[in-house]
Amino acid sequence: MPTLNAWMVLSHAERRRLKKKGIVAMDDPAVTSKVDGDSHGSIVAQDTRDDAISKKRKQSTGNDDTSTDPISSKKRRRKRPRSKKPHSRSLTPSPITSMSAISTGHISVTPQWLPSSAVARIRQDAEALRAAGAFTQSAIGGREGESQKMALRKRHSECCGLFDDAEAVGKDVGDIRIRDALMGAIADLRETLSATVQPLADVMELQYLFYPGVGNGFYGKHIDQQHHVPGKVHRVISMVLYLNDEHWNSSTDGGALRAYPSPAHPPVDVDPAGGTLVLFDSGKLLHEAKPTQRDRWALVGWFMAAGSA
Repeated sequence: MPTLNAWMVLSHAERRRLKKKGIVAMDDPAVTSKVDGDSHGSIVAQDTRDDAISKKRKQSTGNDDTSTDPISSKKRRRKRPRSKKPHSRSLTPSPITSMSAISTGHISVTPQWLPSSAVARIRQDAEALRAAGAFTQSAIGGREGESQKMALRKRHSECCGLFDDAEAVGKDVGDIRIRDALMGAIADLRETLSATVQPLADVMELQYLFYPGVGNGFYGKHIDQQHHVPGKVHRVISMVLYLNDEHWNSSTDGGALRAYPSPAHPPVDVDPAGGTLVLFDSGKLLHEAKPTQRDRWALVGWFMAAGSA
């Protein structure tokens, strides 16, 4: 299995709790630090909360930067003045249509999870990152020893990790505000899924995905998490948020997501219309992205099992 670079995200509720304790400000980014799924031994999430607590201890005891605290020191973020106005970076997604479908190996589809105005800004952010060279050729997930030639027959797409590739090109590229609002919305979604479907870790993977048009972009049949290696992070719930035009028609445009719930159920096709959110079990649902005649954009993510990170 390839290395999984999972990152911690804070929901709005978590940030509110930490804000009351004086640990983070509400305007702090929703993303914290990296958890390397290929590390040997235990995996440690060095998150903002523990880091700030460590700093408080140093201040109270007069310790300097040579403290033996295993949590590495970071520059303290400045807090912004309090305001009674709604948080300008927040998004208000629509309710998820079916949570039960996920645990039964079916597909949950929520049209217009985000409004078209937000989807347009997110897509523009992805386009700016691609123009800046942040995207790379996608690899085949979960397959060891597969040749590049075979990989190209299986998949043709480009991806950009939001926690590493996007940050590497600099904060002046793309729309940082909408990206941070998106992180917060997804962190809130993680809390909901963790409470209603199964317990989830605080870390996840998140990528922008681009399939080139004219029939070139596709991804053949696959399951996102084919193997579970004890002691390593593993995906349990997959998500796809489409960033295309709202009026996508797969009969002419191609690019449908085709899901195969079980031999007893017919395949399910989902148009990749902008704002549509798809959720499913990472280890159960066989699916594919059909060849597309138009450039096809999406945000894809994987929530990790609690206790695996």
